[in-house]
Amino acid sequence: MKRLALMALCVSLAACGGREQASSGPAVVLSGDSIREWMKVLSSDAYLGRGSGQKGGDMASQYLADRFEEVGLEPVDGSYFQPVPMVGYTTDPSSVSLSFKGKDGAFTATYLDDYVLNAGDPRAAAAGGSAEVVFVGYGIDAPEEQWNDFAGVDVKGKFVLMLVNDPPAPPDQPELFGGPAMTYYGRWTYKYEEATRQGALGALIVHETAPAGYPWSVVRGGWSGERFSLPPDANGPTPARMMGWVSRDAAVRLLALGGLDFDSLKAVAEKRGFVAIPTGVVASGALKARVREVQTRNVVGLLKGSSRPDEVVTLTSHYDHFGIGRPVDGDSIYNGASDNASGTAMLVEIAAGFAALPERPARSLLFIATAAEEQGLLGSQWYCQSPLFPLAKTAGEINMDGANLWGETDDVTIFGEERNGLGEFGRRRAAQMDLRIVPDQAPEKGYFFRSDHFPFAKAGVPALYVVHGLSYRGRPEGWGKAIQEDFTAHRYHAPSDEFSDDFVFDGAVQQGLLIARIAWDIAQTPTWPNWNEGQQFKAARDAMMTRQ
Repeated sequence: MKRLALMALCVSLAACGGREQASSGPAVVLSGDSIREWMKVLSSDAYLGRGSGQKGGDMASQYLADRFEEVGLEPVDGSYFQPVPMVGYTTDPSSVSLSFKGKDGAFTATYLDDYVLNAGDPRAAAAGGSAEVVFVGYGIDAPEEQWNDFAGVDVKGKFVLMLVNDPPAPPDQPELFGGPAMTYYGRWTYKYEEATRQGALGALIVHETAPAGYPWSVVRGGWSGERFSLPPDANGPTPARMMGWVSRDAAVRLLALGGLDFDSLKAVAEKRGFVAIPTGVVASGALKARVREVQTRNVVGLLKGSSRPDEVVTLTSHYDHFGIGRPVDGDSIYNGASDNASGTAMLVEIAAGFAALPERPARSLLFIATAAEEQGLLGSQWYCQSPLFPLAKTAGEINMDGANLWGETDDVTIFGEERNGLGEFGRRRAAQMDLRIVPDQAPEKGYFFRSDHFPFAKAGVPALYVVHGLSYRGRPEGWGKAIQEDFTAHRYHAPSDEFSDDFVFDGAVQQGLLIARIAWDIAQTPTWPNWNEGQQFKAARDAMMTRQ
């Protein structure tokens, strides 16, 4: 790609008083035409929706490896690919059962209407068992919040019944569990993890539309059909045998079998000091499933650092989408143009911009086009389980999921900037670019925990997720919000998320430049960024830095 001449990137080390610092650069030059070209190719019908473990996904990963090589990135350990093993799991609807029996009667729940259920170990072709149900409130053990729903109770071999989301913050403790913002403790993934750590036989989450943020139909759709996951971590605890959700109505009925009232239990569980309650109700569950092993791959490219090449900054964007799926208006290819051919194209262009520079940052930059994000952040999760560079040598992570396709903005959202030391770089660079940082506009939805930076954060690596703003320059107030709402309503995760000649790419260039400048600063700083005090991921970072 043709690029403009580049300015010097950093002031001399001597002039910085012995500290490696960036000037107003880095003077990375990004091309909107290149982002357009790469996005258009990746989102074309020829790539069949880039499904994980499907032909289109393999084609896309090869295309990206070729682009990484073309722009000047190096392979890692001789390859641009990191294999990602997955297990495909399809529950047989005719085999699934879940029933409850207590002192006040019994009932058999209806699959998909009252509950969904999978094996905790995705390699298991069958799972089942009977045990008492223990109501464990929100299913949280959070020492920093002085909260433990499992204190004084042994749930080994039991079914645990848990509420969705975080406990609400009372008026006298407005910051409890982030106040209105969801914390990781509120995510359903955490609740299953904690049930596993506690040795539960089965784990059931009660669905309620308001605190979950989505209706039962989303649970039903997401848990029927084939699901993908990583094989269980060989170094982790044995997964709970069965995991699933029950509707609120089903939870009310099962608790009533033990003479218990759902609303009363929920009210008690919202208070610190709650003690788990054995219900006296026995749950019996069983299922069979079709299991298959599938392999996909992350695409990795390295820009080697000038003075500390064994230390890295990671930049991620997922290239996968849903492949071939249920036809909508006669179209069965889920192209995923905005989500996320656009972000992947921006990642490649940022890599190209850095590779064209006459100087390299002190630390290395590792560009990762991640696989299987749409299956549960599996590509980034696998990278963090099997990192190509030690996480203790990873200074920070920046993620992008969706490029700006509608023009430059006056604002930007940087998820995580208030949580860790990378935020100072984000705030400074945004100010230099006359960008106003807008906080998370829907903190209750937990977006910080729902994209590829999060497995890094969970492992302790300070992470940011840079999302373009909605205040578009030269457009009336509310125009950007209307564009976003229209996309969510009509194209998000649908075949209609296709490339359009109406897209403009100066906003993607603006977004990419901000990301590049933040990455440069992280790569240049001689210190090791950390999480702020009180952040739940700080302990993991402290532990890894102690082991360095």
